[in-house]
Amino acid sequence: MNQLKPETVKRLMRQNGKTIRSLAAQMNITMTRVRQVREEGVKGQEYCRDWLEALTAIPTGGPDQATSLES
Repeated sequence: MNQLKPETVKRLMRQNGKTIRSLAAQMNITMTRVRQVREEGVKGQEYCRDWLEALTAIPTGGPDQATSLES
């Protein structure tokens, strides 16, 4: 997935009980950045993966998981 549309971000925030403040604290970003993503969406596979993990609390299988499984 290379893009998250603003509507998707807002829907996932509502479904998972995430507020702008809680998401900013969880991701260690500013509330302004969360508002920007809510208005413009996210582009880029890595960024989308990070946002999906933060919004849903479900790991999406990034490189960290692969390394930890091999150890």
